[in-house]
Amino acid sequence: MSLAVKVDIKPKSFKGIAKKRQAEIKAGIKLALSRTAQVGINIIQDRTAEGQGYKGKFKAYSKGYAKAKKSGWPKSKDRSSFSGDASGIVNLNVTGKMTGGMTSKANSSRAVIFFTNPKITERAMINDSIRPFFGFSRLEEKQLAKTFERFLP
Repeated sequence: MSLAVKVDIKPKSFKGIAKKRQAEIKAGIKLALSRTAQVGINIIQDRTAEGQGYKGKFKAYSKGYAKAKKSGWPKSKDRSSFSGDASGIVNLNVTGKMTGGMTSKANSSRAVIFFTNPKITERAMINDSIRPFFGFSRLEEKQLAKTFERFLP
């Protein structure tokens, strides 16, 4: 002989529960993608500051540009005043506006990293064609995938 109790649950609407849970999942994915994109921005900024692109070390600046970067240049309509950087590191950073101009946006299916200003976007495209920095190596992509999984609720 066994003792058993029958439990009947009659939710008002399975559809309502499923829709609510689906909305929560989408919001969690969006937040995880947004956070992962920010980590991606940090990867690009940190790597670039060290003179590395996603394909390896940056090629050297031209002699004229390296000299100007070392000694600095006066303020003009094209460039902000820059006092110079004697480090010699090719880091695509004179004013910080280009790498600092990255941002991201996300929805429940993807995140995009982009530049906030058309002039900065143009400068980044030129720099990226010569010294690829705006992307991720396979190792970085794996790191971002793990980051995304860690941020999922």
